[in-house]
Amino acid sequence: MKRLMVIGLVATMISAASAAPVLDGGWASDTIDLAFTDSQNSPYLYTLAGPAYLRVTDDYIDGDTYYVSDFGTLILTTTLAYAGAPTGFLGGGEPAWVSPSYGGGEVLLGPGAHSLTLQGDGVAGLPAGFWVQLTTAPIPAPGALLLGGIGVSLVSWLRRRRSL
Repeated sequence: MKRLMVIGLVATMISAASAAPVLDGGWASDTIDLAFTDSQNSPYLYTLAGPAYLRVTDDYIDGDTYYVSDFGTLILTTTLAYAGAPTGFLGGGEPAWVSPSYGGGEVLLGPGAHSLTLQGDGVAGLPAGFWVQLTTAPIPAPGALLLGGIGVSLVSWLRRRRSL
């Protein structure tokens, strides 16, 4: 029994050490060692209950382009943004995401299973590091309900006006 508990604890620690982003858990770092090869933490395996945005941004030496595939189909190529001399490491995903010096991209993933593989071109040098974030997409239900209610009210008012 003790042996099973130790194995379970070790497995939990290993899975927690993975740098794959957690849904709504902030930014996670990853690296490619060779151009056009899978990143160290690829594939990222997810089963999403609802839509989510996947963001990828460079943050070491600007100039790299990253490619995201889902089950082998290319779904995102990050933009190349170069606003001057290389700025070096900004210290996190959010500063790199908002910086004009670094390229990035975002894609909306639908509900269901995903096997995401990230690769990069390594133009700015290898190894090439980047940040990844997975966030829940807002569902516009309150706005849609409001518009639907206004539409029903308008139709009702028009029908009543005609019958008088």
